[in-house]
Amino acid sequence: MNNNTDMFDEFLKIDNKDLQKILCFVKEEPIFFGFDKRLLSKPEIINYKNEFNINKDDIIPLVDLYDNEFLIYDIKINRFFIMDISDNFCRDIESIENYINLLSDKEIK
Repeated sequence: MNNNTDMFDEFLKIDNKDLQKILCFVKEEPIFFGFDKRLLSKPEIINYKNEFNINKDDIIPLVDLYDNEFLIYDIKINRFFIMDISDNFCRDIESIENYINLLSDKEIK
């Protein structure tokens, strides 16, 4: 990947329909939705290691939940997780549809 735009374009090629549903909402600025959630901006996603001091490869951070927790997509295993960036601990997510529905239903602040 030559530059940041190429990196985001590569994310758009990943074969996961739920990931693509979320990425279609990503803009140059973050989007607040639900009660305390923030869809990360395109620059934040591309530069996540510097933006959030995350030392983990092959992930796509998508939503800032609160208290150092992020909804992330793990590229290697094709799954979504909740990640605590203070210790890189990941836990399973029950349903990605809740996040997609919040974005799709335009419950965006």
